[in-house]
Amino acid sequence: MPTVYLKNGEVVQVPIEELEDYLSKNKDKIQIRQVQRRGQQRKNAASKDDTAA
Repeated sequence: MPTVYLKNGEVVQVPIEELEDYLSKNKDKIQIRQVQRRGQQRKNAASKDDTAA
């Protein structure tokens, strides 16, 4: 079940079937979060590993 983080600190799990309606009705209450990735980004990793050129 997808997890939605709200601006008031509440965490809500919404069934996938209801997710689109929930997001559209509560878009001002939802906190935008970005996931930090581990390791190199793909475009940087490809240019560093490409020593054949």
